[in-house]
Amino acid sequence: MKTVSILIRLFATMTLTVAACCSCKTNNLQEGNGDENVFSSPALNFLLNEIGMENRKRVVFRDFCDGATLYTQRAMTNSAGEKPVMDETAPSPYGVSCIHINYRLKPEDWNGFMFITGKLDAGSAKPALDFGDRQTGYDLSGATKLTFKARGITGGERIKFYCGGLGNGTSAKYPDSSQSFLTDRDNGFISLTKEWKEYSIDLKGKNLSRIACGFAWVTSKEANPNMDRIEFELDDIEYCFDSELFTPLFLRSYKPLALTDNRSFINNFSYTYDNAVLAILLAKSGKIQYARQIADALAYCVQHDRYYKSGAIRNAYANGMPASFPGWLSPRGEEFAMLPGFYLIEKDLWAEDRYAVGINTGVCAWALEALLTVYDAYPSDSYLNAAITLADCIIDNFKANDATGGFTGGLEGWEGNTEKLTYKSVEHNIDMVSACRHLYVIMSKIAPEKADRYLAAATYSRDFVLKMYDKGCFYTGTKADGITPSTDNKPLDANTWAILALHGDREIGDRWNPENVYAFIQQTFRVGEGYDYNQDLDAEWREGECHLALAALQLGKQSEYERIIRHLNSVAEPDGSICSASKDGLTTGFESMIAVEGGGLAAIPWTYDRRVSLASTAWLALAQIGLNPYYNE
Repeated sequence: MKTVSILIRLFATMTLTVAACCSCKTNNLQEGNGDENVFSSPALNFLLNEIGMENRKRVVFRDFCDGATLYTQRAMTNSAGEKPVMDETAPSPYGVSCIHINYRLKPEDWNGFMFITGKLDAGSAKPALDFGDRQTGYDLSGATKLTFKARGITGGERIKFYCGGLGNGTSAKYPDSSQSFLTDRDNGFISLTKEWKEYSIDLKGKNLSRIACGFAWVTSKEANPNMDRIEFELDDIEYCFDSELFTPLFLRSYKPLALTDNRSFINNFSYTYDNAVLAILLAKSGKIQYARQIADALAYCVQHDRYYKSGAIRNAYANGMPASFPGWLSPRGEEFAMLPGFYLIEKDLWAEDRYAVGINTGVCAWALEALLTVYDAYPSDSYLNAAITLADCIIDNFKANDATGGFTGGLEGWEGNTEKLTYKSVEHNIDMVSACRHLYVIMSKIAPEKADRYLAAATYSRDFVLKMYDKGCFYTGTKADGITPSTDNKPLDANTWAILALHGDREIGDRWNPENVYAFIQQTFRVGEGYDYNQDLDAEWREGECHLALAALQLGKQSEYERIIRHLNSVAEPDGSICSASKDGLTTGFESMIAVEGGGLAAIPWTYDRRVSLASTAWLALAQIGLNPYYNE
């Protein structure tokens, strides 16, 4: 059973002030240059382009609550003046939102805002401004320019734009290493037009080793003598690099929605499972440098949780680089992995989702598999050590130790108020079979005395999965007692993943029949040319169709594989990406637990939408290429 919370609870931990594997072979593989392979996959090309774009920029502002934003705090340039109003949720033609500024001009008055990093003291729930007392600046060396878009509401508004300069000319211990203005003419002021225009601050030759003020604007009555009020808008404020920065990275899981859509709160969510599948895809398709970025992010999160010391990994993180901002400390006084959420302006609170901050056994297993798959391609101790820590955490905390065997669901909820998930999921345990078997093979070569622990975990998971098999169907798992099979709702992926992970396991013998499983899938989930998540047949589940394409290939059903791939290619987006479902509101038959006003939890249906998805697109790339992400000896 899966649970995914789709609403949020107010949680004031961080308040922003304004914010070697078996792969199925197809004809899609061609020899490339050097040691890499070149694969023909529009979905892979889309994902590579997304990563490449993220690698060439550092974001000051792109959208409200975008996890890639490095400068979240706002400091007035003149604390004595009237405060300009900055609405960072205004509609934008370039994305989800832009910044709308409204400032009443008074004689001899001037003001503006600096976009800075700020600081978060250990144990504090609210960031504070920092003007150079602490090292809160970013090293942006290599940036060639800072670009931004701007427009005036009436036209002719005169504004000065710059970056850096925080603490310069003061006794600050850590002043910015330089300051750069958009122009050195007319005292630095430019006149805006009514139409959007992109501007660029040249940074070539500048010392960018410490920049705590990522961007700033200022204006005055003197610069605008014929105006009583200034209104203008800003968007897409970004530092640009000519070469890629291969830093730890999470891609966001869904294409962002307008802030007026009540589903937009997950705009900055990077689900760990989605990024783990992406890392496996990148490693197996020869894109090792990109795969390492995701693996580096996963390894960082294992080692830098803001609360847990066990080495677990959360179900989601903020998109972008996972490390906390410079000068931001966890309750233990350490840097930490940033979790996703949404800033509620009217309540001045940071909201976090109870599923996102939870620890799901299946998610941990996928992260473990990703670390090991990247380790196979690039044997770094950091990946193996993180994998061992994560595997030990799962085994120590979620092993069932009862007659049915297997691993329980994990934990859900906010720190200090978690719920232990006592059900057992077939999907989770399939993931554990693959990941722990993979770790066993690696450890048997370098530390044989430790390897048997992971083989035992893989066997323990597999035995549970096979107990959930009945006449060609793998059930979803057990009910909350951890013993009684849950038979009412039958998910597609419990069956396709069993084929991908268990087919070819000679130790299973006749305890299941993969051909019967495939026949059950065809009889139960078929919707036109596609397949549903479960047996209610209300829509097509794109990710599941990718699973099934690979399952068909795993069983040697080439014509079936090609049929499903043709259908997937026909419904993919023009850019190569693909949505989660064929319509909004695809039902799964499961429920999500959400927080409600006044306290407590309520259950609501868990659904998928017709929204471009990282997981679906990564699985589509795997299917187009013919790569099984599971480990098979």
